[in-house]
Amino acid sequence: MDRADVTVVCCYNDPKQYRKLTEDLARQHYNYTLIGIDNCGKQYSSCAKALNAATAQVKTEYVIYSHQDIELPDADMLEKFVNYLLMTQKEDILGVAGAVEDNDRQAREHTCVLSKVRHGREQVVAGEREYSGMTGCETVDECFFGGHTEFFLQHPFDEIICDNWHLYGVERCMYTRAKGNKVYVCDIPLIHTSTGTIGREYNKGFYRVAKCYAKADKKEGTMSLKWLRTVCGSSRTDLMHRLLFYWKREILIRLNRY
Repeated sequence: MDRADVTVVCCYNDPKQYRKLTEDLARQHYNYTLIGIDNCGKQYSSCAKALNAATAQVKTEYVIYSHQDIELPDADMLEKFVNYLLMTQKEDILGVAGAVEDNDRQAREHTCVLSKVRHGREQVVAGEREYSGMTGCETVDECFFGGHTEFFLQHPFDEIICDNWHLYGVERCMYTRAKGNKVYVCDIPLIHTSTGTIGREYNKGFYRVAKCYAKADKKEGTMSLKWLRTVCGSSRTDLMHRLLFYWKREILIRLNRY
């Protein structure tokens, strides 16, 4: 392994945003390796393909996957995230924004978002419940997440289910939970300058992920998961509920409500 404990991987198509990320990383009080994937020429058709190609180059024990529009305003943020990574097991996943079950009647789709991340120009905190440290969740957002490199080498991002730019991290969270492992969210207040959008590709991908984990897979050694919870929406994974979720969202997309 390299002297650095962690490699940060970022696939980008906006050099200006990526440059800001690299500048913030350079100010961190922690040794790291950076792998930038220039996709300005659209050589990769999906994030899963791009990240799998980059992961094959990683030599450190831990890997972090970051969006290009992430900012780390404090110089100790990377170190804090890695310190949380050190507390995880080899097939666990850690992120900075996660979705958990919430059976409160006011909760949207029986789901609560845990996050200290600040979004958009107004830097609005997306989190809906107070927490501190590192806590369990069901899936994490792809904006900034990671784990043990060995896990992502042995269980790469699914390039078939996630054949676009969405849900590749969520799908791996579902996979590792279906194998009996853990997903965590931590309290690092990064800045995510984009609020993201929901479109047809996202909606189709959500349906595929839900379908994949609706049933146990003896070959993969995975158990079924009744819910697909994400920071951008949640549904039961059975056929009726995932179809209802898909078409409800599809109608809203066609009406430009997303």
